[in-house]
Amino acid sequence: MARAKARILCIDDHWNGLIGRKMLLEQSGYEVLEAMGGDEGLKLFRAHAVDAVVVDYQMPGMNGDVVAAKMKRINARVPIMLLSAYGPLPKNKLSSVDSFVSKSQPPNIMLSTLHDLLNDGHKPFFSRWLDHWKNRNQGATH
Repeated sequence: MARAKARILCIDDHWNGLIGRKMLLEQSGYEVLEAMGGDEGLKLFRAHAVDAVVVDYQMPGMNGDVVAAKMKRINARVPIMLLSAYGPLPKNKLSSVDSFVSKSQPPNIMLSTLHDLLNDGHKPFFSRWLDHWKNRNQGATH
């Protein structure tokens, strides 16, 4: 039987951020698995079907971009959102993720980005960014 809620895997080495994101996502109707770092996140990713991943960039042992690259080799269809307090990140750090959200942005930005990831056919990050840019600037050119 199919799950009624989308299952999101959240990975962060900071407990407060992880639990805060878990509460926000659960209040928004998602089922959430949480991991305190890249290795634990990879174990959960292999053991459970997930609909999307939200991973912190800066973590000891294995940064989020490395976690994302490993996950994409396991299942490239699962969309991955990279979060960071640092930014903008260089393109090579974003090559394995489907979206990037700064932690300084309001929570509704993360939620709307996640919603788009789950409903957008998992277009590559830069294709979606270009589509967004074109749509945003379309009105300005006429």
